[in-house]
Amino acid sequence: MRELLQEVLTLQSDFSSQNTPAMQVRGNLIRNVIPEELRRWRAVQPQALLPFRGRLNVQGRDGTGLKTFVPWVRIRSPEMSPSAQSGWYVVYLFRQDGTGVALCVSHGSTRFDGREFKPRTAEEAASLMAWGRALIRSQAFNFGMVEGVDLGSAATLSKAYESTTAFSKTYAANAVPDDATLAREAERAVALIAELYRAQELGRAPDAPPPELIEADNAVSTVSRPGSTRQSSKGQGFGLSAPERKAVEAHAMSLAAAWLAANGFTAIRDVHAAYSCDYLATRNGVEHHVEVKGTTSPYGKVILTANEVELHRRTHPTNLLIVVHGIDLIDARTKATGGEVTVLDPLVIENCTLTPLSFACLLP
Repeated sequence: MRELLQEVLTLQSDFSSQNTPAMQVRGNLIRNVIPEELRRWRAVQPQALLPFRGRLNVQGRDGTGLKTFVPWVRIRSPEMSPSAQSGWYVVYLFRQDGTGVALCVSHGSTRFDGREFKPRTAEEAASLMAWGRALIRSQAFNFGMVEGVDLGSAATLSKAYESTTAFSKTYAANAVPDDATLAREAERAVALIAELYRAQELGRAPDAPPPELIEADNAVSTVSRPGSTRQSSKGQGFGLSAPERKAVEAHAMSLAAAWLAANGFTAIRDVHAAYSCDYLATRNGVEHHVEVKGTTSPYGKVILTANEVELHRRTHPTNLLIVVHGIDLIDARTKATGGEVTVLDPLVIENCTLTPLSFACLLP
């Protein structure tokens, strides 16, 4: 691998936007040879992604049509980063002047506006970088990474790459480490994106949907596309596993029952197996319907079924929604702990924004 990286760096001095003989060699190295070598490394095996439970693949690009100043080869989860424009990944970015190659933890740097790819806004890039760096900073620094990256290029696309690189470690030309070191550090970089992926799946990244929404979206896709095994194409991942979901739900129910008991409710009954709510409880002699939602994500969005929405409308104002949010998963993600309780007493459905996940369509 060291020789392959070094060869690309040498070819950078012969850069042309056209597909010259030198660029043909560079293109083959970037798109085929280096990815094939990387696929043999432990860094690209599923166990490297723990605690995230997905898979990895490798992709290299040096320009579609015209050649780019900064070619790249990335390691990514196809579920969490379906394209180079979305999600987090580990990527080798080659400096324009050929003086080094950087091992980076980066995020997709552009968006497609229907006509062309444009860099993310400075505000969006800053938000992504602040969140990602806060989560993995200590681990990245532990093996010599620094914040950001310098690609030695003023090109718009190169600057976009720089703006969405959280951490990097640059190997100088003619001083690229041996293959064992490269493989070990690639594996450590993949462990960093595993932490980012897992946090995204828990709904804790900027604009990340709650895992319950991911699961519902994937379930609807499965029903509407029988036989399909693909996950959501939105770069959202898998949601929680069944044991994780069970732990979160049980923890939320426990905290909700404690809140009810501490706030004047009596005759608290768990009825979730038979009703469209979770508890029936009495306050001041009046029976109330209580819905409980537990989530690992921040407060803001939950899944309500059509039956639950109708129940809240019908039973208002003797209806409550208890949301236990920010729950943590511990002990290999098998137990739930923590979380903050927010109560809507009563829940006024008309004050909520309801977004349909699917429609029952009566055909003409």
